Amino acid sequence: METFALGLLFISNGNFIDRPPSTPPFITNVDDPPFAIALIIVGLYTMFSCFDVLHHSRKDVITFVLLFVWTFYLVIFSIHDFTSPIFMPKFTTIFILFIVVRILFESFWSNPND
Repeated sequence: METFALGLLFISNGNFIDRPPSTPPFITNVDDPPFAIALIIVGLYTMFSCFDVLHHSRKDVITFVLLFVWTFYLVIFSIHDFTSPIFMPKFTTIFILFIVVRILFESFWSNPND
């Protein structure tokens, strides 16, 4: 659900990630519409597989894709925060870290028969 919401947030807000002058140039592209559409597709796939609409989806694939997406954004937001004029992680970076930790906990300690 968070992945779908992040994709919608990136679509609705053109410049969600601010662009300080010292930020590397590739960070300015991660909230553009192609990334937002990919996030929406991943979020929809995850939600449909959780509702058992897609019967052939696997827990391992979903976990890998979600961990890849959220770890990617954790790295991007961390680079953004550490290259900003104020050397301190922002709320969004800490929130993404908690999402990555939650996905890891759920993948290790959830019931594999579900």
